[in-house]
Amino acid sequence: MAKRTFRVNQELLAKARRVLGARTDLYLVLGGSCAGKSTICRIISEKMGMAIYDMDSHIYESYMGRYSVQRHPANKSWFSAPNPLAWALSLTAEQFNGLNRATTAEYLDLLADDLADREPEALLIDGGFTHPSLLVEVFAPRNLFCIETIAADRISIWENAEDRGMMRQWIRDLPNPDEMWHKFLLFDGVIADTLATESRAHSVPTVLRDREMSADELADLAMQALAI
Repeated sequence: MAKRTFRVNQELLAKARRVLGARTDLYLVLGGSCAGKSTICRIISEKMGMAIYDMDSHIYESYMGRYSVQRHPANKSWFSAPNPLAWALSLTAEQFNGLNRATTAEYLDLLADDLADREPEALLIDGGFTHPSLLVEVFAPRNLFCIETIAADRISIWENAEDRGMMRQWIRDLPNPDEMWHKFLLFDGVIADTLATESRAHSVPTVLRDREMSADELADLAMQALAI
């Protein structure tokens, strides 16, 4: 296949830094799939009365009509494909990582647009981002919290959990489904490993979650780390 390359738009990072960089009331909860990000955001929200900005729902829903060829070419290429899942799984691991770096800057651009005219408030930003090394160019590391997960636990959830059945079916519907499932799990691991490695390298508070840790315990650790 032709080599696809994706570029991090430094202009978008600079804009996000201007709009968001001085905000001390934005708290980003990061982690790979199956980490429990949404659950702990909900627990913190209920305890502290904080609003939640669900990045995944924006990325796959409200941002869809806002991706621009000029400003968001990585997302535009991805979501303009006839089958975006098949398109993503056609990439090499290196290309997939490059895609995620580029989309991180593009999501920050749209997040900055959303929050620019919004009254300041304490806000939990739930997931969506994959590269803490770029996020710390915008936010202070103390405003980020990363949940690290165990690979075997993630794979078990993907292969068995009822709420992951739709993704399993989408991949079964692709040509060479066994190969695509293996690649999907590989890419899922790339995201989780990148989040954990870059978080530790940039002094982002990180907690390893295992099956024995409850959501309430994890939420308490997140609140302590974020000083909420």
